Amino acid sequence: MSADSTSQRLALVVVFVGIAMAVAGSGLASLTDEASWRLLATGSVLVQVVGWVRYGRGRRGGAA
Repeated sequence: MSADSTSQRLALVVVFVGIAMAVAGSGLASLTDEASWRLLATGSVLVQVVGWVRYGRGRRGGAA
């Protein structure tokens, strides 16, 4: 297993963690109607963007 595939795999794990945070945050926000859960759901978008950027840089041969 090369270092590139490991960094790409880690980047995809970050993306899926962001997806899980978004689902949990939006679900809890709809159940409890608290702003803090909406902030979690919104912040998870940033986590997903970071993961996709790292994944894209690794696929193009850049530093991941």
